[in-house]
Amino acid sequence: MSLFKPIPLFSGPMVQSFLASFKSKADKSYGKNLVGEWRSVRTKKGVTLLARIHDVPSPKGIVILVHGWEGSIHSSYIIRTTKHFLAKDYSVYRLNLRDHGDTHHLNEGIFNGSLLEETYDAVLTLAKSVMSKLPVYLAGFSLGGNFVLRMASRHSSAKADEKIPGLKHCFAFSPALDPKRATIKMDDHPFLRKYFLNSWKSSLAKKGQLFPHLYSFHDLDKYQSVMELTEKMVKEFSQFRSVDEYFLSYTLSDLFFKTIKVPTTILTSMDDPVIPWKEFTEIPSSAYIDVVIEAKGGHCGFIEDWKRSSYYWRIMEKKMG
Repeated sequence: MSLFKPIPLFSGPMVQSFLASFKSKADKSYGKNLVGEWRSVRTKKGVTLLARIHDVPSPKGIVILVHGWEGSIHSSYIIRTTKHFLAKDYSVYRLNLRDHGDTHHLNEGIFNGSLLEETYDAVLTLAKSVMSKLPVYLAGFSLGGNFVLRMASRHSSAKADEKIPGLKHCFAFSPALDPKRATIKMDDHPFLRKYFLNSWKSSLAKKGQLFPHLYSFHDLDKYQSVMELTEKMVKEFSQFRSVDEYFLSYTLSDLFFKTIKVPTTILTSMDDPVIPWKEFTEIPSSAYIDVVIEAKGGHCGFIEDWKRSSYYWRIMEKKMG
């Protein structure tokens, strides 16, 4: 039985997906005026990621948020989730993935979906910076959800000093389980293909301008699909021998889910225009993993009302309570 009940006007998958990312005047104003501390996080291998820290007095816990591909800590769903949990007396830490949120200048290397270790190191550093022993909750959206699931697995197998201190629950919303299938599905949708392709091309152009001695992206206009551009990037700028090898580096298989030993909640919808929902029915049952498949919700949407309240906030609060 579906528990997510959007108002009828908001029930369509593209409406849900659009409302998740649409940055209203209220979002922009809140994000601009939100008090916080910028923090550069240096990882073991010398990568620098940028985070925004929002501490509240006597917090109930720490919520660490990881955005999706071509999003950032300024994305609407991140801003609104930050606002919600700050009001609930949780400190919120927003983390930018490499080359997201205007951080292209911080590292020479280009972002790709396989970069788990630097993301895990950054989350580990942020969690270790908490002075008191507070519960830590990790939440990711879309590709960020894929990263969170991999971090849950990494944490589960890590030595004691490499575990994320205080980690109580991981949340993955509309996560990509099979990135190759997700890319194909994205390319099959004209609007989504154009949106993500243009965003990615813009990101690569910034990288090329900052590091002209390393990258020349003069031919970007000739690539008409995300898959075509992925093949170029893998061939020319990665250690992977093929695009299939690259996608496999962050594909989450049945065996993968058996490695997760920390409470984890996964939320997806049957009408997600990017992520094939049937993949989630194949996740093996586990005492640690709760898979929630809703009939509606789009991609990272789950918008319930005119205020754009998100259904996943209620799921998080229930698990965190």
